[in-house]
Amino acid sequence: MRRIRILQVGDIHYPDWHFVASDVDAKDQKFSPAISENLRSSAFRAVLRKLRHLALSDSMHGVVFVGDFSSRGKSEFLEGAFRHFSLLCRGGGAASRTIPLLFVPGNHDVNRKDALELGKIEKFRMISQLAERFGWQPVPLDRPIAVSVGKTECPTEILLVNTSIGSWELQNLPGFLRDKLKTDDWSTPIDLGSPVPVDDGPAIPTAIVPPEKPKDLIDQYYSQLDTPYVSAPMLNSLMEHLLEAKQAFGVIVGHHNLLPQKTPRISPYAEMLNAGFVRTQLLSACKPILYLHGHIHQDPIEVVSDPRKLGSQVVSIAAPEIAGGFNELILFITDHDDLVGVRVIPYRSRPADGTLVEEEHCFIPASLNSRTALDSNAFALLSKLKQYRVDRDRDLLFWNELSDLFQPKLADNILEDTLVMLHSSQYIEIHGLSRSNKDWKIQVKGK
Repeated sequence: MRRIRILQVGDIHYPDWHFVASDVDAKDQKFSPAISENLRSSAFRAVLRKLRHLALSDSMHGVVFVGDFSSRGKSEFLEGAFRHFSLLCRGGGAASRTIPLLFVPGNHDVNRKDALELGKIEKFRMISQLAERFGWQPVPLDRPIAVSVGKTECPTEILLVNTSIGSWELQNLPGFLRDKLKTDDWSTPIDLGSPVPVDDGPAIPTAIVPPEKPKDLIDQYYSQLDTPYVSAPMLNSLMEHLLEAKQAFGVIVGHHNLLPQKTPRISPYAEMLNAGFVRTQLLSACKPILYLHGHIHQDPIEVVSDPRKLGSQVVSIAAPEIAGGFNELILFITDHDDLVGVRVIPYRSRPADGTLVEEEHCFIPASLNSRTALDSNAFALLSKLKQYRVDRDRDLLFWNELSDLFQPKLADNILEDTLVMLHSSQYIEIHGLSRSNKDWKIQVKGK
């Protein structure tokens, strides 16, 4: 079994990112504010340091950025973002290791003027040129970009999808909005209608703090009038890739979320316009599909399947805004190119004390179409586990007890791979799978 390790980096919003300072008890106002500032630290610096450390490690196969490099279409800052993360993830000098840097554009990467003057495809001209200049993978336009990561002899394909093709496309908006947005007179807000409170309205969490007012009108438009969707040519080409017989699973990167976000959003176009159709198409491939995204500044992990379609599975994994951390993903893939599962390692910032912590891992088994992926080691171990249950009259054992079941002993990585395969095939249950394998408790299922 081989492992593919990639980093998933969420919305950057350069240079608007903010260095959230740690807490300092500064009740005494007599001292200079400079003293308290010198005592503060920022978790954001820790995020960048950890990202750099992992990206430069020999075992990392790629870094995936899920869009929104800048904010509100300020394309003049895109070059700074590409330069910053090129140096961060690849180090300096010609001899530095070149790790693949993959990305998709976000709605905030689309400049309003470029969209009006250049059109649907050409509005991505600047970000495309920057990607080529800094040696990143190309930007997907009307077709997905397929990128191979991992070893040359057995690479894994990642499909980059543009969900921001509708950003600032005025023909998608009602006529009164189109006319207003074509002008430069934004002195007064556009009246989008006043909400009328009703007793049987949608359920929402109790407000803790009043919502922030937009700083200016362009903030309001970027937040409310985005029209994200996957175009027909993009989706058709994407499905052609996924339905190829050689593709046992898929890894897709987009900016916008396929599933509705947790936090209620008051907006005319709050979600991807054709998310339901795209999701249905992905499930029709009847194979495991990972969908990596950002946009919502939150980090849900959600799994969708259709019980009528054997093997159908869409695993949606979101990355938080970069100030909140990032994800490391480890894909477990058999020698037959079947996806056994994916482990998500969340690195999250703690603004209160300015630290970055590795939170509890999450392992998501893939929906295997059959159990033919199990190798001889797996069947031999399963047989020994069943015999152990008969001999000892108990079906729960610990990692350190497994070494006695094989003579000669299996290497730790082979033993871990074999247990993960048996767990994904539902022969055994691994309790504590999110923790180190030394803490695992293995239970044989069935009779």
